[in-house]
Amino acid sequence: MLYIILLVSLVLFFAFMGIAGVIQTKRLLKTDIDENIRIQTFATTAFGLWIPVIVLFLVVAFSDITFADIGFTMPYFGMNTVVTIVVMSTAAIFSAYFIAYRIIAFLFSSQYRQKRKKVIDKQASGGTDYYDLVTSKLMTPRTKKEKKWWVFVSLAAGVNEEIIFRGTYIFLLASVFPNLSIYTVFAFTIVLFGLGHIYQGVKGFVISALVGALFTAVFIVSGSLLIIVAIHFLTDLANAFEYSDETIIL
Repeated sequence: MLYIILLVSLVLFFAFMGIAGVIQTKRLLKTDIDENIRIQTFATTAFGLWIPVIVLFLVVAFSDITFADIGFTMPYFGMNTVVTIVVMSTAAIFSAYFIAYRIIAFLFSSQYRQKRKKVIDKQASGGTDYYDLVTSKLMTPRTKKEKKWWVFVSLAAGVNEEIIFRGTYIFLLASVFPNLSIYTVFAFTIVLFGLGHIYQGVKGFVISALVGALFTAVFIVSGSLLIIVAIHFLTDLANAFEYSDETIIL
């Protein structure tokens, strides 16, 4: 019964957060978004993501659920070798682009920074689709203060979303519905992760679901949260290396 209550509670919590996120995002996009609004949004997001994980840790402390059950183990790669190589190679390529290339290009290429600034300014003006508008106008840190707050957002998302959407959901779904195939559990977690980002629109849902599919695959083949927490954190952190007016690099 505990597993069912915990699963339902987490789904409802993130459903509420998703609906609230849609309403709040649409409201903010109608305003003139400045540093204070972005920082308030970043702070609310970062602190909000810790709430379900703190509750989860309390449940673990007073129940038969262990931290190992929800993915706190060292990677052990117990699956088929070919599948493992394909998944980890894909993750390595993903990481190389979103982490290494974007950060290095931002730090060392003035031309890259100018190009990205023009693109983001255009997207923030409303000249592109809804997803680009949300990410560029609301979720891309510009000032040094915003970038510092974005570190907390990246850490909160990297740690807490992986604990919930990978470790906990997979454990609970497999426990509550033992007859479900691993593919069905895989699909559920991907959809739930996508819905958690529905405030970014349909495109945001699809992109998040695809990224979630990769993260879930890495978790399944490695048996551990450690790798995907690091990748998720650094991928989100790379967003701080997107916008610069040439006087503010970091």
